[in-house]
Amino acid sequence: MKRSLLLLVIGLLAGIGAGAQAGKKMVTPLRVIARPDSTGHTIRLRWAVTNTTLWKLTNQYGFVLERYTVLRDKKMLGVPERKVLGLPIRSKPLNDWEALAKKDQYAAVIAQALYGSDFQVGSVSKGMGHLISQSQEMEQRFSFSLFAADMSFEASLLAGWGYVDNDIRPNEKYLYRLSAAAPVALAKKDSAAVFIGAADYEVLPAVQEIQAQFGNRVVMLSWDYDRVATYYTSYFVERSEDNGKTFHRLSDMPVANLNEGEKHRAKRMYLTDTLHSNELTYQYRVRGINPFGETGPPSDIVKGKGVNVLPFVPGIQSAYADDKGLLQMRWEFEENANTLIKGFRLNKADHADGPYKIYIDSIAVTKRALQLKNPVEGSGYFTLTAIAKEGEGRTSFPVLVQPLDSIPPDIPAGLQAVIDSNGVVSLSWNKNSERDLMGYKVYRAMKQDEEPIPLVDSVWQGNQFRDKLSLKLLNKKVYYGVAALDKRWNQSAMSALVEVKKPDIIPPSAAVINRFTVDANKVTLSWINSMDEDIAAHALYRKGAGDSGYVLVKNFLAKSATGYTDTVQTGAGQYHYYLAARSEAGLVTASEPLVVTITSAAAGPLQLTRLYAYPQPENKRVEIVWEDALKQVSNYQVYRAIGTGGMSLWKIIPAAQKGLYDTDVQPNTVYHYAVQAVLLSGAYSEMKKVTVNY
Repeated sequence: MKRSLLLLVIGLLAGIGAGAQAGKKMVTPLRVIARPDSTGHTIRLRWAVTNTTLWKLTNQYGFVLERYTVLRDKKMLGVPERKVLGLPIRSKPLNDWEALAKKDQYAAVIAQALYGSDFQVGSVSKGMGHLISQSQEMEQRFSFSLFAADMSFEASLLAGWGYVDNDIRPNEKYLYRLSAAAPVALAKKDSAAVFIGAADYEVLPAVQEIQAQFGNRVVMLSWDYDRVATYYTSYFVERSEDNGKTFHRLSDMPVANLNEGEKHRAKRMYLTDTLHSNELTYQYRVRGINPFGETGPPSDIVKGKGVNVLPFVPGIQSAYADDKGLLQMRWEFEENANTLIKGFRLNKADHADGPYKIYIDSIAVTKRALQLKNPVEGSGYFTLTAIAKEGEGRTSFPVLVQPLDSIPPDIPAGLQAVIDSNGVVSLSWNKNSERDLMGYKVYRAMKQDEEPIPLVDSVWQGNQFRDKLSLKLLNKKVYYGVAALDKRWNQSAMSALVEVKKPDIIPPSAAVINRFTVDANKVTLSWINSMDEDIAAHALYRKGAGDSGYVLVKNFLAKSATGYTDTVQTGAGQYHYYLAARSEAGLVTASEPLVVTITSAAAGPLQLTRLYAYPQPENKRVEIVWEDALKQVSNYQVYRAIGTGGMSLWKIIPAAQKGLYDTDVQPNTVYHYAVQAVLLSGAYSEMKKVTVNY
């Protein structure tokens, strides 16, 4: 038992903690709070249940209140000293309520809830009566009895919902434990606890931030409710009419917040008081009342007088800007009220709900029309105020005046664009200075010569914008522009387009080596450059049979070359070539490698030894024959041209065949023939040509 009780106390000390007003409450259907008094010899406790069923059971069976002395002289006792303070604590009989109920209406409410055959609280307030009519009777008894107990500590003691412990030592600290006395079969044995001592006494705070808004024989008072909600359940408002010498409560009933349990409760409380005269200075202050019936210190005092209100309001009949941009305005005001005002004031704002600034002051009392000689700048809302000689003036409803406007804003300047490695483009530009500026349109073009399209359907308000580009698209550059719009939908021309280079993540297309010839130790290569626009260079690489890797032969800027003759100094053998295309971003793509065989550095050029073309009119043909001493020939490519036309590939002949007939010939026509050998290594011989007149 000793060990389990110590664990309970240690758990409560760690999880609950001590509080001057009350300790934290355990999550049970019971709630308990406690507060010591200033003498150090008394602790008062208040508790309540949180549901109707347990409320009904505890009204019948009562509560058990235990006190454990845990600390003495700031030292934890080895065995907490237990004392039962009430076994059980129950509501007093009905006869004991009579005296208090006659002077305390909250005690009458609790007595009626506990003992009445029916529940009628209409005499408390109309608001309460309306609420009661919306609920079931048991809920009514439960809800309003708890509310009334918060209003009267003396009544809560009679109801068995409070206790005053007078057997207190200043050097001790106690754990109070409350549980329902109902049988276990009827109610779960839940309990609530609070850990507190006489040294935890704290002076009640004053109500903060009291404000007063005075009107015509009325004042609206408000104060910060949220800041002191943990201390007070109700408030008394006091008023002085003799410069603060004496204060009297506005009512015998305190003001309470009936929305305490709502999730989004108001942070301030409000009260309206009626004034007898606007000529008298009134002072107000507020005091809080806590659940133990203690009254807190008074708040700061607010004071003021009622405000006389002008009984007539000016009404604007017409207001417009003429074709010269001048403001024309007419209004109505009761002529008999001219003696009550000093004159009129014209106010202007950009929005109907303000804020309004004085546009013209001191307009004569007798005037009912106005023409401004200065042009009206942009659209605006106007009001007219009748300035009262005493008290507040009265202001008309606002009217909108829109001058003719067909002039667009200036073209936005200073457009800049920055793109990051993820393709996010950050745009910024200088703000336009026009007062009637509504916003901007942001445009983008994927190519320089295409029509830019808007990136937002509506108007963009700021002067910064972000766009996300797909880096997988093949276009390397993107273009942006901005136009400004005013509130009359006049749009400026588009700014100069700013160019954005996309970060390059796609390697360039490969170059293609499409032809080569070998002449002794010289290899002549021809190629087709990469088709990409952002090519920075093409580099030719070679690797010989004895080389460990490729070596750079020559670097060509951009697309400056389509061929090159490489002189090999290392003798006969196989050589590998490839061409690397490098983009401006440094990405590289290599061509398909080419294998070239050099038979001997001194073997001389690859060429045919003879080529003949014989016209044979009797057979209607031309015979073409050739000879060579080449080895490892793959095939022969035969080219043909007619008259002055260009040579084109005509036939590909197997290596074993060294001649063919041209049967597609016409009399009196000149024919040109050329033959080139293609070796198995891929090398080409020199092209040998012949001409015949058929």
